[in-house]
Amino acid sequence: MHRTQIYLQDELYERIKARSRSVGVSISELIRRSLEKDIQQDPVADARAFFARLGPLESFAHTEPEIYVRELRDTSRLLRAETDDA
Repeated sequence: MHRTQIYLQDELYERIKARSRSVGVSISELIRRSLEKDIQQDPVADARAFFARLGPLESFAHTEPEIYVRELRDTSRLLRAETDDA
């Protein structure tokens, strides 16, 4: 396990502290769980949900989420670096 330090706005810290108490875990554990949940998000599923909300728009009627995400990864320097590290 690695130790790290982050800076939080006062309001966010108070909300995290209250949430950690209500869940019964430390602030560190709550942050670890939140990060783990966020990291496990599926970009294709997120894109599919995004396009489902845009369904009524004619310009997105024939857009395939998987192809859209693949094209983003191919053209995005940041996303390409992320997949290269994996």
